[in-house]
Amino acid sequence: MNCIVYVANTNLIEVLGLKSAVEGEFIGDATVTVTVKDGAGTNVSGQTWPLTLTSTDGTEPEGNYRGILKDTLDLTAGTQYFAHVDADAGADRIGHWEFAFTPKTRRGS
Repeated sequence: MNCIVYVANTNLIEVLGLKSAVEGEFIGDATVTVTVKDGAGTNVSGQTWPLTLTSTDGTEPEGNYRGILKDTLDLTAGTQYFAHVDADAGADRIGHWEFAFTPKTRRGS
């Protein structure tokens, strides 16, 4: 997963094309959550965790989810953080992954 996160900005987080490895089908009815943690594994303050992402049913392919990371997140530019994403679509359809990101200060040109 790749993302750009800006400090003191509202940021969009998306899970695109959630798919069952067992069935080979896109999943549009899962409960998908994210929690942002610092390098010590502590939840970042400024937002309630876990954040439930909303399915954007009707998109192609199915299996797309999105949520808003608030501008109030206590992020420091240049510091690495980790998004912990969990997906639960029922028995034998559970997923967990983590990805690192380093927020930036947004600059004008």
